[in-house]
Amino acid sequence: MARVEGRLQTVSGVIEFIWETDSELLLNLEPDRTGAPHTFEVGGALRDRLADELAEGDRVEVDFVAVEHEVLDPDSGPSDTLRAEVRDVRVKRGRQPDR
Repeated sequence: MARVEGRLQTVSGVIEFIWETDSELLLNLEPDRTGAPHTFEVGGALRDRLADELAEGDRVEVDFVAVEHEVLDPDSGPSDTLRAEVRDVRVKRGRQPDR
């Protein structure tokens, strides 16, 4: 499969949930724009930099590009789809107060 990348996009929102492993952070946002991507995998050096910096409730901006990604479905076989490849995450404000 040839690698196809889209243009750089930015989503802003509030982190609702963070799942952390030794190699990745999974960020789930409540995006400011309805219908915007809301789940992002962050790995490598960016993950290492952000591991102690991010917290649930932080307002962030996520820069990403859409890249082709092959999905294997046991019923229908392989198919190509797009996923967000994170390029940067910036904390805009600290944790939001409880409402």
